[in-house]
Amino acid sequence: MEDPAPRKNKFEWQKIIHEASIEPDLDKLRDKITEAESAIFNRLQMLGQNTEGSEERTALQDASNTLLNLKREMLKFPDWRG
Repeated sequence: MEDPAPRKNKFEWQKIIHEASIEPDLDKLRDKITEAESAIFNRLQMLGQNTEGSEERTALQDASNTLLNLKREMLKFPDWRG
């Protein structure tokens, strides 16, 4: 039988990312981004080297890019790529 905890955590990080992406208050947005980054890190740790999580890893990378864009656009973080 599948452990429900990994499934719950899978959807929990998505909820946190969504909440960050719609937060209009910049002070709250900072906190939500920190919470979302932590959720992504924790989920990646749970997935470990399991090859079955490749689709979710891609989704986690996309979510991480979303957070980076929020930091640049909403919080005016510098773009270090250029």
